[in-house]
Amino acid sequence: RALADGDLVAAIGDVHGHADLLEALHGALAEEIASLAPTSATVVHLGDLVDRGPENRRTVALARAGVPEARAGSRMGNPEARMLAELAGSDPPHLRWYAMGGRELFAECGVAPEAGWQAPMRERFGPELIDWLAASPPIHRHGPLVFVHAGIDPERPLAEQDRHTLMWVRETWWHHPGPYPEDVAVIHGHVPVAAVDLDHPRRLAIDTRAHASGVLTALVVHGGRMCT
Repeated sequence: RALADGDLVAAIGDVHGHADLLEALHGALAEEIASLAPTSATVVHLGDLVDRGPENRRTVALARAGVPEARAGSRMGNPEARMLAELAGSDPPHLRWYAMGGRELFAECGVAPEAGWQAPMRERFGPELIDWLAASPPIHRHGPLVFVHAGIDPERPLAEQDRHTLMWVRETWWHHPGPYPEDVAVIHGHVPVAAVDLDHPRRLAIDTRAHASGVLTALVVHGGRMCT
């Protein structure tokens, strides 16, 4: 799905609190954008900024700041949605969330997972960062490309996609014969892949398990050129 000449959009896969990898990737993208000198550039984070890694707050701050010379965008992932839901009133936090990523977040912020944890967590993580996460939409359309965290429902129009599907759906939608609504291609994370398959005709998965593999992937589309 080629973009207009000179238009550039980049998507960054699941970071999971590894700010060192995101900082390095932001630097590489900044160099790429400077060398290509596009007429417009957008960098989209696909969610899973938090959970499992050691620097969740700095990761969100980096995503919020974006890449120089590019518009910043962020899609909400299921860990962000879960964290925001817990901050809204689970006291103490649900054990499943705590065990699957929340533990690292509590340790980073120096907060105990006990009654009344929400206020100190919000304060130490940063109210402005939490509010920015809460305002992040679950879907972004850029011409013929759609960016989401998890996936879409191929049977529903883009304007009628369910928020839960966009952030939580697993591999079931991969086997739909297509085309997708409005013949878009979908770039997503959520389900880990060992390597990005650039030959898939309708979707690209770019979650390369940064928290386990040490590999954080970005997809760059510039006009009719595409690379990772």
